[in-house]
Amino acid sequence: MYFSLSVVILLLLALVITSLQNSMPLELKFITWNLEMSLTALIFYASLIGGAIVAILAVPKLVRKSLDARSLNREISNFKGNVAELEKGHTSGS
Repeated sequence: MYFSLSVVILLLLALVITSLQNSMPLELKFITWNLEMSLTALIFYASLIGGAIVAILAVPKLVRKSLDARSLNREISNFKGNVAELEKGHTSGS
């Protein structure tokens, strides 16, 4: 966890440094749109959109892991109940 947090902080630091050093205006043409914005804003929005795409693509895997963990916890609880019943039957049967 700390490794991934460190990587994210380093990437954000690199993004901020790049943005501050490249703050000149830029004309952006996309199909029929003509936008004029600073390079800093372009870098920021591109990073924001990339992060959003990664987050959206990660959600199904996180949900699946959560459901699997819930299922395994339920199974563990059932096994603990079975073990308790067997121990109870074993001690009373002796």
